[in-house]
Amino acid sequence: MHPFRKNARSGESREGVPSLRMLVPAVVLAVSMLTALGLVGVLGKTASAAEHMELAAAQTRAMTPGAVLADPPSVSAGSDGNLAVTLEASKTRFELSGQQIWGQSYNGSFTAPTIRADPGQTLSITLHNRLNVATNLHFHGLHVSPSGASDNPSLCIPPGATFTYRLAIPADHPHGTYWYHSHAMSTECPKNDMAGMHNGHATTGMDPSGTTAPAPFTPGDVENQISAGLSGALVIGDNRAGLPEPLQNVDTHTLVLKDIQTDTSGAIVQNTKSTSIDSNAATTRLVNGQLKPVLSMRPGETQLWRLVNAGADIFYKLQLDGYQFTVIAEDGTAYPRSAVSGELLLPPGKRFDVLVTAGPAGTTSLRTLAYSNGPQGDSYPDTALMDLRITGNSQPARPAPADFAISGALPDLSAAPLAQRRSIELSEDPTAPNFFVNGRQFSMGNPTFDTPAKLGTIEEWTITNTSGEDHPFHMHSNAFQVASVNGTPALSPHRQDTVIVPHAANGTPGQVIIRQQFSDYPGLWMFHCHIAAHEDHGMMGFIQVNP
Repeated sequence: MHPFRKNARSGESREGVPSLRMLVPAVVLAVSMLTALGLVGVLGKTASAAEHMELAAAQTRAMTPGAVLADPPSVSAGSDGNLAVTLEASKTRFELSGQQIWGQSYNGSFTAPTIRADPGQTLSITLHNRLNVATNLHFHGLHVSPSGASDNPSLCIPPGATFTYRLAIPADHPHGTYWYHSHAMSTECPKNDMAGMHNGHATTGMDPSGTTAPAPFTPGDVENQISAGLSGALVIGDNRAGLPEPLQNVDTHTLVLKDIQTDTSGAIVQNTKSTSIDSNAATTRLVNGQLKPVLSMRPGETQLWRLVNAGADIFYKLQLDGYQFTVIAEDGTAYPRSAVSGELLLPPGKRFDVLVTAGPAGTTSLRTLAYSNGPQGDSYPDTALMDLRITGNSQPARPAPADFAISGALPDLSAAPLAQRRSIELSEDPTAPNFFVNGRQFSMGNPTFDTPAKLGTIEEWTITNTSGEDHPFHMHSNAFQVASVNGTPALSPHRQDTVIVPHAANGTPGQVIIRQQFSDYPGLWMFHCHIAAHEDHGMMGFIQVNP
């Protein structure tokens, strides 16, 4: 997005951020000043691809690339079959590839622990908020209740408070890769508590009867908190079980993709009254919190990689030089049949589960290719993310077949009867940081549609984008099926929870048509652009789902 949309917020302080110092190079300091004045969008882009790389290098001179890839630490079910996890959100000084950096963390790590659970389990997550602002959690992609102490985005945990989430994972929940992150709707909690919540330490935008109370738009704090480090992977079950037998025991790696921008004090840049995150500025891309780590495989070995874009704003266009990915799942849900692709586009929030088979001995790179998400959006340079080193004794090759069936795929909705069709328009103000769904900024008191959805029905939504940048549309509580993008039918009838709605071109809005099945859970089902800055500034809505 244009940097001027990242205007500094007046009168706010943020965890781990100095009062007035921006990025190391003078060019970046100038960009920050212009951003605060709202002038960068007028002057246009300030850095070429080469300048991006130079500025990113300046932020990481103390980092040492090339360490062995370390998967994030993980927590899994206890002896009783259920899982109890404790997370502490706090200001943290990380060591990232040898460089000391201030940010925020769950349990002290820039890449939070990977939470592992199985279908049918109850997952209890106790969150201690040690920040100086409000926070909460969203369990992105899980099909669980959006109400009460479950995946309820209206919950707000004030500084110093503790809250326990309880997620009842359905026995038939899809096996796959999900993630969790802060979904802070504001820096402060509402004054009215929701009756009956655990120990009264969380508040919501609801009155005690459980209905939403109308409220004016208030900017969220998601971009700050995810950028600072508050995100991690979440794996349900083991989707290797749905693969052909020779592939069911391959080694797995979870690759959590996040980026950092740092200031002269070594803190991750935040939105304050004097500084501003700019998703189009130089940034350092990390894999599991490491700068260009090295993953080793043996010739002929096949591995399953769980790819997670757990960052706030930026896109990844992944390529493994000289190789192709065999895709088995997207956003935690299985494809009905495998798909082969040389490139994978991951907007914020997107996940892919892929098989990779090593060739002869040698070294290649996993990289994110140069990419622009629209004339009004960002342009990213080609950047190497990780080296793949193929070495050692060859093992009997177990390559993934070119095309194979995968068990666990959800039913095809293409021919299902529809209860209703709806339309959503994503738009933005070209002169101010204001973003809209159907012409309105988000309010917990105002559902996007007057007519609720009904459990047990299937609807078709047409989502259009009138702006000059792509918007990744994310649906809480449910995975949907994409029918078409800009009139082109989808290649595979699989489910996903995030889809890129293309930007307008030559005056014609971009368009995506989806179908979704409302099942299991009544309540408020939220949806929004998953560029966190857009979500924070209004591009979010919800639909009431009734029994």
